[in-house]
Parts: sequence; C-alpha cells; structure tokens
Amino acid sequence: MKNIFGSTMGGLMAATALALTATPAFAGDEERALAAIAQAQGKIDAAAKLNGSPELMARAQAALRLAQDQLKSGKEQKAIATAMEAQAAADTVIGEGQKRAELDARVQADAALSAQQQADAANARADVAEQAAASAAADAAAARTAAAAAAARPATTTVTTETVKTAAVAPRTAAPKRKIVRKTTTTAPRTAAAEKTTTTVTTRQN
Repeated sequence: MKNIFGSTMGGLMAATALALTATPAFAGDEERALAAIAQAQGKIDAAAKLNGSPELMARAQAALRLAQDQLKSGKEQKAIATAMEAQAAADTVIGEGQKRAELDARVQADAALSAQQQADAANARADVAEQAAASAAADAAAARTAAAAAAARPATTTVTTETVKTAAVAPRTAAPKRKIVRKTTTTAPRTAAAEKTTTTVTTRQN
C-alpha cells in the first residue's frame, strides 16, 4: 500500500507542480497554494463518498488541514506541497473505489447471467412437464372415448341348445333256481329312452 501510495503521490505531485508552474506569472505563491488546497478539498470530498480506506482518508484530511494552517502562517510553498500530498492520498482512495466499483459490476453481471441461466433451465423443465401432462390428458381422453364407444355398441347373444338322448337299460333278472315246481319268470318292460337338453346363453360385446 505504501509503494502504491508513494508512486501515486509522486506522479500526482509532479502533475500538480506542472500545473502550478503554468500559472500566469502575476499569480503568486498564495494563489497557487489556494488552488492546490481547493483541488485537495474537492478530491477528498469525492473520496469520502466511496467509503475507501480510513487510513488514507485520515491522511488526506490531515494533510489538507496542515496545508491550510501553513497557508495562514504565510508558508505558501509548504502549503502547496502539503496540499499535493492530500490530493495524492485522496486520488488513491478514488482509484481503489473505482476498482471496487468495477469488481462489483462484474460480480453483479455474473450473478445476473447465472440467474438468467437458472430461469431458462426452470422454464425448460416446466415446458417438459407441461407437455407430459398434456400427453397424459390426451391418453386419458382417448381411453374414455374408447370405453364410451364400447359401451354404446349392442351386445350379441348366442343361444346354443344341446340335446342328449340316453337309452334306458332293462334290469337283469336273477336266474330262477331249480325247484320241483316250475314257475314262469317275467321281466320288467323296457323303459323309454330319456332326452337331456342343455341350453347355453353367451353374451358378447361388439
């Protein structure tokens, strides 16, 4: 930090000195000191809005107060040099603030891009889910339509009749035992054949 401050302050002091030497010849040291102090005050006010390094801000403000005191004491040359030191410290704060602002802008841009990408991905998932729901609804509607059509078709009834005839078998009679008295054995008459009819009803939905 000291190296940065030293190099920055050196460059700004040289620039300020060059500007002051360009002042018309009739302008004395007091006018140049007043101009340097005014520039330092403006830069310090600008740096204060950036919430920069407290150490650099304190150094700039202290140098500004010292330059003002030196000017009041008639030490114009010292006042000019001290005011340039105050400007250098304020310029360093301003430079750091600009870097922070650029970094914040990049971070915000990256965050916005990430949020947009997440939103696009969420929208894509929502589209897929919506298409799946629409497909499921279409399938359900088709199934209901098919069921309604099947229920509306008339049923076909088929009647099948099967007749089975069963012949009766005459019972066998026992053979007569030999006895002294011969008797005539009679057999029961044959029964008529029985018929069995089975009817099957089959209903089929077309």
